[in-house]
Amino acid sequence: MRSCFAFLLLLLHSCSESPNSTLIPFAEERAVVQSTPVLEYSEPVGDSLNPDWKFKVDLYEQKQSLQYHVRFQYKEVQGEKIFTYPNFGFMPKPGLKKGPKPFSCIIGFYDADSVFKELRLIEVDQERLVYRHLKEYQVQK
Repeated sequence: MRSCFAFLLLLLHSCSESPNSTLIPFAEERAVVQSTPVLEYSEPVGDSLNPDWKFKVDLYEQKQSLQYHVRFQYKEVQGEKIFTYPNFGFMPKPGLKKGPKPFSCIIGFYDADSVFKELRLIEVDQERLVYRHLKEYQVQK
C-alpha cells in the first residue's frame, strides 16, 4: 500500500508544471502585437453625478518585446507612458496589482519563480494622477 501511495505522489509531482517550464525565451521583437490591452485594472470612482468615472490602467504590447505602453485614467484626466521591462534572458510575464491606497495600481512582472516584482506605481494623490518609478532591476554576470 505504501509503495502505491509513493508511486502516486511521484506521478503527481512529475505531472505538475514547474515555474521555469513556462518561461518563454527572449526575442528582440514580437511577431504579433496585440491591439487590445494585455492587462487591465479598473476601480470605480463612486461619483454619483458621473457614475462612469473610474481609475483605470491598461497595458499594451509594443513591437519591441520588452516595451509596453501604459495608459491610465482618473475621472477625465488621462496619461500614458512607454516603459521597458528588464531583460533577464526570458520574456517577463507582466502583472498589475492593486496598490497600497485607493486608486493606485502597481505595474510589475513575475520572475522565474513566479514572484511579483514591482516596477511602477500609478496613483491618485490629492486628486492628481501620478506615475512613479518604484524599482530598477538588472542582471549581473
